[in-house]
Amino acid sequence: MTVNKNIPELMNRVKLSVVIPCYNESHRIELMFEGIESFIQKWTGFSEFIIINDGSKDNTEALIRNHPVFAKYAPKIKVFGQANTGKGGALKNGVLRATGDYVLTLDADMATPPEELIQWIEMWGDVPKPDTIYIGSREHKDSNITKKGNRKFIGNIFNLIVRLISPLKMKDTQCGFKLYPAAEAKRIFETLFTYGWAHDVEILYKASLDGVGIIEMPLDWHAVEGSKIRVLRDGFYMLMEILAITRKTKYTYKPRK
Repeated sequence: MTVNKNIPELMNRVKLSVVIPCYNESHRIELMFEGIESFIQKWTGFSEFIIINDGSKDNTEALIRNHPVFAKYAPKIKVFGQANTGKGGALKNGVLRATGDYVLTLDADMATPPEELIQWIEMWGDVPKPDTIYIGSREHKDSNITKKGNRKFIGNIFNLIVRLISPLKMKDTQCGFKLYPAAEAKRIFETLFTYGWAHDVEILYKASLDGVGIIEMPLDWHAVEGSKIRVLRDGFYMLMEILAITRKTKYTYKPRK
C-alpha cells in the first residue's frame, strides 16, 4: 500500500472519540494501554478515550486509574464507572459522553488496536463519510485474522442466524471495531434497549432503517486469551436476543425522516 503523504492532514480533520467498554479486564489492562499510547503517539488530530467500567468485580478500575499511561495523558483518557449492564449498556454510556465528530468503538483486549483506523484512512485517501458506519469485518477477504476454534464456530453460527432472521446481510455484525459519525451514533444508541452481546444487531438494524450507509472493512484481528463468550450458553441467549430485536425494532422503531 502506498502511504498517502496527506494522512496527517486528514487525521487533523477527524475529531475522534474512542469508546472502550471494560468488564473484569484486570489481566488485559497492559494490552489496552499499549494500544492507547501507540495510537496517541501517531494520531495527529483531536482524540479522546472514554473507558467505561461496566461494574467489574475485580480491580479493573483501580488498575486503570493508577496506570502511568492514564496519568501521562490525562485528561485525554477518561474513565467512568457504572453498575453492570452488559457491553451494549457500557457502549451507550460512552457514546453519549463523546465530544468528537466520529466515535470509534473497540474492545479492551485490543484484538484490533485503534491504529487500524489510520490504515483505513490510508486506504480511503480521505476522511470517513459523515453518513456512513464503517464496521470491521473478520469475514472480509482482505482481513488478517487469527481465531480460536470456538470463537470462529460461534461467530459463523451467529452471523448465519442474523442473516436468516433479520434484514441485515453483513458477514460480520459482531466485531467490536466500528466507526460511527457521532450524530448517528448518539441518536441510535440513545434508544438502545439491547444491552447484551447482540446489541450490534439492533444498532445496525436501526441504522439501515434510517438509510445510513454501512460498509464492511478489512482489518487485522487477533484472538486474545480470556474471551467471556461461552458457545452453548451465549449462543442460546444471542438467538433469543436477535428474535426480540427483530420483532421490537420492526414494530416500534420510528426511522428518521
